[in-house]
Amino acid sequence: MRYEWERITSTAYLTLLELNFNEFPVDPKRIKNKGVVISSYQHYAKKTGLTVEQISLEHELDDAFFLGELRPGLKLILYNKEKYGARLKHTLWHEVGHVKLNHNAHTDREEIEAHFFASQANAPNIIIKAISNRGYKINTSLLMQTFELSKESANRKLEYLKKYSFEHENEHDDTMLIQFSDFLNKNFPPKLQNSYDEEEERQFERDNW
Repeated sequence: MRYEWERITSTAYLTLLELNFNEFPVDPKRIKNKGVVISSYQHYAKKTGLTVEQISLEHELDDAFFLGELRPGLKLILYNKEKYGARLKHTLWHEVGHVKLNHNAHTDREEIEAHFFASQANAPNIIIKAISNRGYKINTSLLMQTFELSKESANRKLEYLKKYSFEHENEHDDTMLIQFSDFLNKNFPPKLQNSYDEEEERQFERDNW
């Protein structure tokens, strides 16, 4: 089964750019999508008279879920505000990913694609690459602190980067670096002034894991 990782990354980056995010960790309250209402279980319960237990199918859907079209042109993502934090932020991006990637069924493929979208929105490869190129060692602790990832998500991201490094370039890389330049300069001023040719830079990245 082949996945269009570049397209998914493109969609995640473009979402960050369109929402005018310019620093990490992203503010979950600013995660949104045109034509999609994002509301808490608790608020939706007051609006509908349902209980949180009914909305979450007796806590089977304990974090968040994408409800689909309530009426033409309107979709709904519901989340449990009591789960607010790193895990919920990933879950919200996951559900937005389903919308952005035009998913209409929760197949294994669509779940994998939505997880990858969330990973790229939460902690974009191009920003991690820029941090590495500025002389910082990429490890679980840095990923958790910089992007407010859970330890589990940070470890998964680190495993991915160790396996694939930064071999996948994307059409929005340069625009992402411009939009997040103040964030990078403030939090990760360059430690190294040397310039590297392409092979030296790749080796430096490998050494920096």
